[in-house]
Amino acid sequence: MNNKLQCIVTDGQGIDNLALVEKPEPAALSDNDVLVEVRAVSLNYRDLLVAKGLYGGAYDPAIIACSDMSGTVLETGSKVTNLKPGNKVINSSFHTWLSGKMNSEKIRKFVGGLGVDGVLIEKLVYPASALVKLPEHMSFEEGSTLTIAGLTAWAAVMTHGNVQPGEWLLVHGTGGVSIFGAQIAQLAGAKVILTTSSDQKAKLVKERLGIKHIVDYRNEDWPRQVRDITAGAGVDVVVEIAGGETLARSIKACNYSARIGVIGILDDTYSKFKLFDVITKQISLRGIFMESTEELNTLARFCEKNQLQPWIDKLFPFDKTVEAYKYLESQKHIGKVLIEL
Repeated sequence: MNNKLQCIVTDGQGIDNLALVEKPEPAALSDNDVLVEVRAVSLNYRDLLVAKGLYGGAYDPAIIACSDMSGTVLETGSKVTNLKPGNKVINSSFHTWLSGKMNSEKIRKFVGGLGVDGVLIEKLVYPASALVKLPEHMSFEEGSTLTIAGLTAWAAVMTHGNVQPGEWLLVHGTGGVSIFGAQIAQLAGAKVILTTSSDQKAKLVKERLGIKHIVDYRNEDWPRQVRDITAGAGVDVVVEIAGGETLARSIKACNYSARIGVIGILDDTYSKFKLFDVITKQISLRGIFMESTEELNTLARFCEKNQLQPWIDKLFPFDKTVEAYKYLESQKHIGKVLIEL
């Protein structure tokens, strides 16, 4: 292994500073690692924050960008038993969060940020224990969307949201996590309400996913509309990707014993709401910061069993990475934005 590998690095000083550079191939594999040829990389809102220096600040030296990938195993270490050359895989975004709860040690291994190299490179070495087999029915492009967007939605809807058949679920917007949340909830037998300000996006979501109930979040009284849709009860699970004032309104739209998965900060990092609403309705707020490799495998097998097809909005070639980031930033997309290698 002495060839050069092309990769995209970020120094945390802006999207336009993303740079194509060459790195040497690794000299050898350790016993528990595998060498993967990367085929597709999925972008997330976090990648925008990293590139802009809003997630860990500036990086010197620059780090390899992005957290989500799919690829093919080329070589395995001597002690690897769960994978073999030729296997198609997706990665957990944490090297060491194999199962159980998050802790301060595991969180420092979040790839593609906090100084840890990411996955936007032609080939990479990865711990075999932090890889999961690609669902058999998915392409590399589709599979790459599961690592963060799919797993975050899964954690909010299933792992911690524990959505039940017949319950109501609320999702905001049409980004990757929200679309996954809607798809997973529907497959679990729940009913979905989605908020968006775009008539065009609403039309596409209705046509493709069959979501009947869509409300415009620009109307400040949308929680009342949600309660009307649910016959006055309110929703049972919320995939909260906005925070800020949106979270306060989501609480008003909740049923008794509702579970809110707090994921994003698109609206604001601070939120002001009435604690009395949370107390009297016994609402649970759970911060969702990804999940373990074990949960990623559970999600992958769920997708396989139910033939879930991720919604891919647009594919960009490797040399158009900056354009891909800017397209994601524009929020014109529905579902996921990808880079092909």
